[in-house]
Amino acid sequence: MKKILLILTVLFSFSVFSQKQTNGKIYIEHPAIDVVNEFNKAYISGDLDKLRELVTDDVKVWRLRNRESNGLNWILGTSNYLSKNFINFDIKHYGGAYPDVFEYKQDDIVDVKTYEFLTGYDKNTGVSLDMPRYGTYRMTAKGDKIQTIWINDDEILWQKNADAYGTSKNGVIYKDHPLVTKVRLLYQSYKTADVDEIKSHYTENTRFYNVMNSGIDEFKTLEEEFAQFDQYMETFEIMNIRESGFPDVLDYEGDGAVVISWIEMTFKNKKSGNIGTILQHIQHSFNEEGEIVREDYYFNPAQLPQ
Repeated sequence: MKKILLILTVLFSFSVFSQKQTNGKIYIEHPAIDVVNEFNKAYISGDLDKLRELVTDDVKVWRLRNRESNGLNWILGTSNYLSKNFINFDIKHYGGAYPDVFEYKQDDIVDVKTYEFLTGYDKNTGVSLDMPRYGTYRMTAKGDKIQTIWINDDEILWQKNADAYGTSKNGVIYKDHPLVTKVRLLYQSYKTADVDEIKSHYTENTRFYNVMNSGIDEFKTLEEEFAQFDQYMETFEIMNIRESGFPDVLDYEGDGAVVISWIEMTFKNKKSGNIGTILQHIQHSFNEEGEIVREDYYFNPAQLPQ
């Protein structure tokens, strides 16, 4: 029985390996790569005459957003625009990646596949167009020109830059709003120095971000935020909290809203009797249920009265 199983295993292995068949070669060095590099160099610099030399008259360009291909005019038009309007415009190999040439034997096709990073920003909008860019360049039979290009990059980022040329609304700003009331009541609770009262205005999942004293995206939980509050209150007394201007509600068209406010907090050092006022900018993010889910604040403890 063991012999039979061994024979079947060997026969199966041979049948699997016999299914493999080569269909060409992959090259790390190839004349077609030089053509693509020349194309990118001309595209970056806006050398339209050189671009015409390097592609066929009926060249086709396919992008993720297109149902139909673009042609030579698209190449010339985008190169002319980008080279004149982009600062630090460049297309480089991405990280340690390098182009490969796939030479398909069966179909007699030569493709250059590149793994690149496009960089630069539009001098008219200020939008950075830094993005990975994966391209495939299919060569003619002679291998001296490009006849088809497939480009995969960040279409959302391109659209963001296009939209930046116009004006678009992303919600409504309110100066009077139920969320403003919630923030004002929160500030009033701080005057009591009652931790439980203050915490009642937040949720258990509220995140806190101290802009001046925390690392990027280094949030604190509700309990962590108020862990040392009692110690502060042993030294300082909050004498007054006054609005500087008025809170604004940014009611975005997506989910949630943000209340931004500017307040003056007056503290008294209980030991020295010194009094000082700190101007603060605070942002409260609300969910659709009207609960505070995040608080971002600018606080400089060096301004507290000594």
